[in-house]
Amino acid sequence: CESNFKAANQIKSLQKFKHLDDTGIFGSTCRHGIPLKFLNLRNMGERYVLAECLIDHFQQQFSKSNQKFIFLYDIACFLDAHIANPNNILHPYRERFTWAVSIFHAYAHTSKCQQKYHPRVIKSVGLTDGE
Repeated sequence: CESNFKAANQIKSLQKFKHLDDTGIFGSTCRHGIPLKFLNLRNMGERYVLAECLIDHFQQQFSKSNQKFIFLYDIACFLDAHIANPNNILHPYRERFTWAVSIFHAYAHTSKCQQKYHPRVIKSVGLTDGE
């Protein structure tokens, strides 16, 4: 899927916004759409570290090991693989996470990716869109 998405290309993301101070906002909401945490993007494009920062925040805020998280993200398939790396700071907590690609972006992913990450095939996601 990686070649299809600009957000997955860290280098292009940096080049595109090199002339801007504020390049956007990155954040998360609960499944009901209530804002939980947002980060200002200053002099940077979208990167894995932003998602990792939010995930780390939530896994510390909700520290009980039996609490699970469902993350819907445009490139959740890449983030899942990234966190699966044993050197990643979130690797020890990965069993707490369920990954899904947000519904709007899911159809741009390969069929193999959709079979694993499409929100309609993950029972615990229900009708949550992730948009």
